[in-house]
Order: sequence, then structure tokens, then C-alpha cells
Amino acid sequence: MFALVDCNCFYVSCERVFDPSLEGKPVVVLSNNDGCIVARSPETKALNIPMGAPYHKYKTELSRAGAAVLSSNYELYGDISHRIYQVLYDSVPDVEIYSIDECFLDLSGFAHLGTDGLMEFCIELRAKILQWTGIPTGIGIASTKTLSKIANKVAKKSTSGVAELLTDDLRGRLLHNLPIEDIWGINKRLGIRLRSHGISTASQLRDAEESLVKQVMGVVGVRIMYELRGLSCLPLEAIAPPQKT
Repeated sequence: MFALVDCNCFYVSCERVFDPSLEGKPVVVLSNNDGCIVARSPETKALNIPMGAPYHKYKTELSRAGAAVLSSNYELYGDISHRIYQVLYDSVPDVEIYSIDECFLDLSGFAHLGTDGLMEFCIELRAKILQWTGIPTGIGIASTKTLSKIANKVAKKSTSGVAELLTDDLRGRLLHNLPIEDIWGINKRLGIRLRSHGISTASQLRDAEESLVKQVMGVVGVRIMYELRGLSCLPLEAIAPPQKT
């Protein structure tokens, strides 16, 4: 049983903690040299300004929209990230820090609570993070890490900020419409290769022949396939490996 805790628009949320006047207005955070947009508020996303876009190309449009344009402050983001980690360490025995704004939780010890109990626990955990750090999060619950990433996408759109994919019916309906590129670990190039073999959705990858998946994606693809079937192949890494990039 896993949960993925993912902070909403993390850099923007950090800036809003210290400047509440930014709430409800378009906000962008720029890279170290102020060259590219590395974080966008939901209001900025609604303007169809892409992630990683050169700032100079959208400077006029952002100005017309009354957007706040901020230089990145990684020391601040790192400090708030560690505060969130501490809340999680105090609440759950096993935590994997995946990135500055994402953590996997091992909820195996809470399985006896049942689906409703797990949902309530995660709703309370999300409220605690918001109260203690000011950062809104989404939490996705599932039987594998890959499915918890998908559940997190659903959580971001739900009113409670928490979603679960613990039943076959729920998983089936969601995976049927999920594009192959939206699965954790599958990039655009790999998506093109899978589509050339008639695999364009998560459900098609889940139901594909193991030999075909191994041919196209190797053993990593086979693990993803089984994870989509609800069989955990990716254990929690309590000590995160060093970042390569």
C-alpha cells in the first residue's frame, strides 16, 4: 500500500506563503538566470503558457495579465521542503523522498483501516501539512507506486485533494482513458514506440503481452506493466539515490 504526496505548484506555493497578495493572480517563477519559466500558478497555466518556456517570449502577455514574475529562491524552497518531509516522517514510519516536492509513503501498516480509513488518514495528513507549512498538496493512494502516481493526478482535481485507486473497477475506468505518455517512467519518445505497436493507453499496456513489452521497453517496462496490474514491483527506497541531473 503506497501513497504519493505531491506539492501543488511548489515554487509558487512557497512564494505565496510569504506573500499572500500573490493568491489568486498569475504567478511565474524563473530559472537561475531568469531565462525560463520553471513554475506556474494555476492562473498562469490557464493562459496556456508552457512550462520551461523562455520568459522573453511571454513577457508582454504576462504583463497584460498582471502576472507576478519572480526569480527563483532555492534556499527557501529547500527549507520548506524539509519542513514537509518532517511532517511526513512524524506521521508515517517509511518515507521515500522522490524529489523536492514529492514523497512516496509506505502505508502497509495502515491497511487494516480499510479504504475509508486510509482516505481519512490522508485527508488529515494533507490538512496537517497545509496548517504547519502553508503548502497545499495532493495525495494519491494505491497498491503500487506507479498507480499512486496516477491516483495523485486524480487527487489534484478532487475537492478533498486525496484520491485512491484500490479497486479493480476504479483502476479499469481510469486506465482505459489514460494516454500512455501520462504513465510514470514513459516519455514522449517511448510513447511513440509503444503506439507503433498498438499500445496507446495505460489499459492496453497493462493487458499487453509480456514478451512485446520486454522487446520495446526492457525489464523496466515489464515492471511498469505489472505495477499497472496492481502487483508491486518497485519497493520503497528509504534512502533516495543521488540525483544524476
